[in-house]
Amino acid sequence: MLIDTEINQLFIDFLKKRLIEPLPGLESQKHMAPTTAMDFFRSFKPTKTAHRSAVMVLLTEDAGKYNLLLTLRSKNISHSGQISFPGGRCENGETIEEAALRETFEETGIETEKINIIGRLSDLFVPPSDNIITPVVGYAEKQLHIQANYKEVEEAFFVPLSKLLGNEFKKKEPWDFGGIEVTVPFWDIHPTTPLWGATAMILSEFIEISGEFFQTSIKHEK
Repeated sequence: MLIDTEINQLFIDFLKKRLIEPLPGLESQKHMAPTTAMDFFRSFKPTKTAHRSAVMVLLTEDAGKYNLLLTLRSKNISHSGQISFPGGRCENGETIEEAALRETFEETGIETEKINIIGRLSDLFVPPSDNIITPVVGYAEKQLHIQANYKEVEEAFFVPLSKLLGNEFKKKEPWDFGGIEVTVPFWDIHPTTPLWGATAMILSEFIEISGEFFQTSIKHEK
């Protein structure tokens, strides 16, 4: 039987290879997209004015288990009060990876040199902010100290990857958006705030890819 440390290293090696292969993309992202009775409650086609943005999907290891870094956005910035990955718009001359690393440091205080870049997930267009988000996957070998920048995030926290791989914390509810009933899928992993919207859609693809590895690992252990 594989021990946790062996599985963890195999998982990172798997992600490095898997993220350069064809990705599940929009079909996976749509699993966590809000819907109306007729269609999806959003557009997936980028506008000609869309800006480039980057977010960091950061894995950390603690006692042989993996966790994902998330933030609760401040009420005085866009998408206020929502759970998000650290991230923001790319500045002039920045690569996607540089932007993701800079934003992570600015929001959480995690130094760039402590993060190892694994690869990228699929782009996602976000209509309210007119952004095309590219998720960057990174990892750190141990749990990191966080110094949240409260001008941008109210809270930065880690959620166990194991909570997201199953269906126990995945829910759907009807919400009212300007008189339109919208079915919203979300993860119930925070005491006050659902994890939904663009972050959930990005996470959906990452969880699908991660599930490929862990399902194979479990089969090999039996």
